[in-house]
Amino acid sequence: MLAHLILLVLLFGLMHAAISFSPAEGLGVGAGATTLAGGFLLLAANLAGNVFKNIGLPKLTGYLFTGILVGPGVLGLVSDRMLVDLRIFNGVAIALIALTAGSELDIRGVRPLLRTITWVSAIAIVGTMIVLAGSVYLLSSLLPFSRQLDQLQWAAVALALGVAMTAQSPAVVVALRKEMQAQGPMASTVLGVVVISDIVVIVGFAVTSSIAVSLMGGQVSPLEAAAGLAWEIFGSIFSGLLTGVLIAVFIKKAHAGGGVFLIITGLVIAEVGQRIHFDPLLVALSAGILVRNATAQGERLHDAIESSSLPVYVAFFAVSGATIHLDALRMVGIPAVIFVGIRAASFLAGNNIACRIAGAPAAVRKFAGFGLLPQAGLAIGLALLFARLFPNLGEYASALILSVVALNELTAPVAYRWALLRSGEAGKEQVHVEEDAWAAGALAEQPPAA
Repeated sequence: MLAHLILLVLLFGLMHAAISFSPAEGLGVGAGATTLAGGFLLLAANLAGNVFKNIGLPKLTGYLFTGILVGPGVLGLVSDRMLVDLRIFNGVAIALIALTAGSELDIRGVRPLLRTITWVSAIAIVGTMIVLAGSVYLLSSLLPFSRQLDQLQWAAVALALGVAMTAQSPAVVVALRKEMQAQGPMASTVLGVVVISDIVVIVGFAVTSSIAVSLMGGQVSPLEAAAGLAWEIFGSIFSGLLTGVLIAVFIKKAHAGGGVFLIITGLVIAEVGQRIHFDPLLVALSAGILVRNATAQGERLHDAIESSSLPVYVAFFAVSGATIHLDALRMVGIPAVIFVGIRAASFLAGNNIACRIAGAPAAVRKFAGFGLLPQAGLAIGLALLFARLFPNLGEYASALILSVVALNELTAPVAYRWALLRSGEAGKEQVHVEEDAWAAGALAEQPPAA
């Protein structure tokens, strides 16, 4: 760990020197600046992740912390302009993460958990949306931007804010599951719920924000809003199924290059999807589910992602951390802390109630709620989208969502890692692999039947 810390200090020093000796216009312009910032974030975040792992914290917390530390809000080693250029990692990473989540969602395998997943999604997820929206509405005195709206408009905006703050993170869930090599009903339930939750949040935000925009004098008619929503949801799912077919065919025919192909596919999903108003998460998620459940290439897809995704994940979490400006916390710190607490309490209580109704195992009832707490890319995207949809509310409104995300990014992964350890599911995937290997070896050593 000491060697990693020394290398981190040296990296920070070299980056500071590069900025100090740069021309007057700085390093924030051009391909060279983007390459330098990307390489620096990759190396620094990876080293910090190893340091955090050695002290019993998740690696991705190290990635996020590094981004916050070197970003514009603290040391300023990576500028806002650099981050704009580096957001290409966000789209690719979200696509790969959704593809991973889809490829791990074996419908036949989780069938025994479908009752629990359904109840948790209905009570914990939808219930938290309602609780957060009601809390935002009732705590309007803490939110100055509410004063310019009438009661009906404020109710619609509060509902959109509640949905946005409910957003979870398949990225964190998948990354921690891989890091902790976790396997079991609790981890599978959490994965199923957060996948469903993202779909519910995307649809819910589209509906509630359209209502709020129309009430505030927007020019979009209800029919146009419904058509746009249908195009985004059903178009994304249909294109995802086609993408899944292409991925399955390539993986089946090709003997190498699967990882590079998937990264390129993720880039196309992110960039092209954004331009034609498809949701990259829904596209990639649909593709992964199809490959896992309708073809024989699910394991090969999973292996290809495993072999190529680490640099993209590291960059994604580091850039996500750098995107969080700590000055937003100073603006809305008190309400953000309140909403983080309300959100956590609602998820934990909702999960407990849902698991009791569904008759879920004790480990799922006690610990699955912690897997619902993390936030990352989708929540940040909704915060930025909220700012574009409601420019009259000023930066304070989107800063509220970003502050909630920042607090959850720093604390929730630690809580979920603890839950994986306490549930006894951490390390089970490795044990399962070793048992399969032992069984295969034992079978190979058996003498042939006479």
